[in-house]
Order: sequence, then C-alpha cells, then structure tokens
Amino acid sequence: MLALRLPLRLAARAGPSNARLATPVVASSLSASRSYRTKADGSTTPKKKEAAGTTVPKNKAGPISKTAAKEAAAKKAYKLLSPEEQAAISEQAKEAKAKEQIKLLKAKALSPPKNRQLANWAIYVRENAKDRAQGSPVTTVIKQLAEEFRNLSTREKEHLNHQVNEANAKSLREYEEWLHGHTPAEILAANNARLQLRNKLADTGNKYMPIKDDRLVKRARGSWIIFHSERFSSGDFRGIKAGDAAKDIAVEFNALSASERKKYEDLAAKDLERYAREYREIYGVEKPDWSKKTKSAPST
Repeated sequence: MLALRLPLRLAARAGPSNARLATPVVASSLSASRSYRTKADGSTTPKKKEAAGTTVPKNKAGPISKTAAKEAAAKKAYKLLSPEEQAAISEQAKEAKAKEQIKLLKAKALSPPKNRQLANWAIYVRENAKDRAQGSPVTTVIKQLAEEFRNLSTREKEHLNHQVNEANAKSLREYEEWLHGHTPAEILAANNARLQLRNKLADTGNKYMPIKDDRLVKRARGSWIIFHSERFSSGDFRGIKAGDAAKDIAVEFNALSASERKKYEDLAAKDLERYAREYREIYGVEKPDWSKKTKSAPST
C-alpha cells in the first residue's frame, strides 16, 4: 500500500521501463482514493467536491436603488419630526398633489378659440373708441358714441352690418376649424375635465364652460324627463313659472297608473338603446355603467 500512495512525479522518475509500469500503479491509486455514489441501476458517479475556501452563496436582496434609498431616508427623517411638523408636511403634500391634478385637468380641458358673435354696437365702439379714449372720461366717450350710433345714416348702417357679418363669420369659422381638429372623444374628455375644474375652482371665479359640439352624443332620457318634456310642450302651462309647472307635472307623473307609466318607461328604454349605440359608434367604446341610471321624478 505504501507504493500506491507515492506521488505521480516520484513514480515518473524511474527509467523508461519502470515508467510504463508506474503509470497504471498511480492510476489505480487515484481510483482507489476516489469515492463514488451508487445509482439505482448499480452504476456509480463521482462525488463533486467544493473548491477550498468557497462557500455556498445565500439568497440576498438586490442592490437598493438611489430612489428607494432616498425614500427610506425621507421616511426615517419624517418619523423624527414632531406631530405639528408632520401635519405641515402632509398639508404641503396635499396641496402639491392638488396643483398637479389641476394642471393635468387643464391640459385635458383644451383651449378653444372664443366664438364671439358681436352686435352692431360692439363693433361700432371697437372701431371708433380708440382715437377718443385718450384724455377723456370713458362715460363721456360712450355717450358721444351712443349719440352718433343712433344717428347713423342708411349707408353707414349698411357698412356696419357688413363689418359685423364678416367679424362673426370669421370667429365662427376659426372655432369650427379648431373644433373639427379634435375627435368627439377628445371633446367629451375635455368637457369632463371642465366639469371637474368648475367644481374645484368654483371659488376662484374661473369658468370652464362645456365646449359646444353637435357631434357629441345626447344623453339618454329617463321616463320622468320624457313625461316632463311632453307635458311642458303641450301648452297647458303657458304663462306659468317653470318651477311651478315642474311641481304640477311631478304630481301628475307620480299619479300615473302602472299601465300609463309603462308607456314612458318603454320610451326611456328605447332611448337608452339609442344612446348606447351612438356612444359606441361615435366614441369607439362602450357607454359607462352609470348611464344606466335614469332620473326619476322629484318627490312632492
């Protein structure tokens, strides 16, 4: 056994004939020192050895990004603040979020050109007040222009009418060109954003009125709205205030029998089908679920 454990380089020092004899001896020593794992079929596979000084790596979390590190540091610093300081920071964050939301809504709301349909008097003042406003009170200038406007000759009135028609036609043309440069879906989204802006900025005096577009789908009418429109247009309430007429019509609607009310419910269902069809065709998407709700008659 001592000969089997000789290193390979010592066995190679022998002469040529001895080298040939030493080679299988060393090979047998290697095979004698290895351990094998026995498979189920009786064959063996060599057992893997780990390199010296190496350890099996453990599952570790990936490197933390700079953004995550900053957020963690901010949270840690936030916890060290007093309740008053935390409340102030939270309020600032809310204000910043609200401003960002307003900014996004304004972008969606679009900025249509003003379609101003001016009257003859407005055009006359615009054309003639420029040279007289300097050094004179505004009230004095307006009185002079009003006197001149009343005494215009037929020829001057005709020329003024021509100016008004041209100005109004130009304003309308520019508005329609802008309007048809956007899809109905974009105008609908703009009007929804304008509605939110009117609610959020009600105290600031900013008015975001809806954009008028004949391409937009008319909302579905409920049974009460259909009944109200039918009764109000019948002429029975001529000379009666709208509020008083609405109360009387509500009393009539609530007094309808089930068979009488079915007529208006069927009309409402048909109009809802029309609304869903047009919404899909014009906007390219299905109508929202809230459109299924129809307005009922007010309680009396």
